[in-house]
Amino acid sequence: MLALFNLDNTLIDRREGLADWARGFVRSRHLPAGAESAICERLRERAYPADFVHLRVALGLNDDPGDLWREYVEGIARSVRCFPGVQEGIEALRDAGWTLGIATNGAGEIQRAKLSATGLASLFNGIAICEC
Repeated sequence: MLALFNLDNTLIDRREGLADWARGFVRSRHLPAGAESAICERLRERAYPADFVHLRVALGLNDDPGDLWREYVEGIARSVRCFPGVQEGIEALRDAGWTLGIATNGAGEIQRAKLSATGLASLFNGIAICEC
């Protein structure tokens, strides 16, 4: 038996993780009201390095876009959490002999960081990430 899962907003709560990261980012840089909404809107579906070129300009930041990207990758990985019962459910499927995989999209660097930070990576037999 085989079960494939998507990662974002299926196994992990990306929306709340993004909101949490954006709040902290806005506070750390003393950005004006509305900055959190602008960040969340821009990164709502997915995030790629080019988004931080845009956000740098839109938010009036002097940071290198590559540095902003790396800060995001590290921060979002710390901010996301599995939905309740996910790890236990996945472990129960493994114990029952299921072959488990993740088929997800987005920037591979972020997806791998989230899988590692949540402890999910080691629970799956295979992981496929489409950077589309």
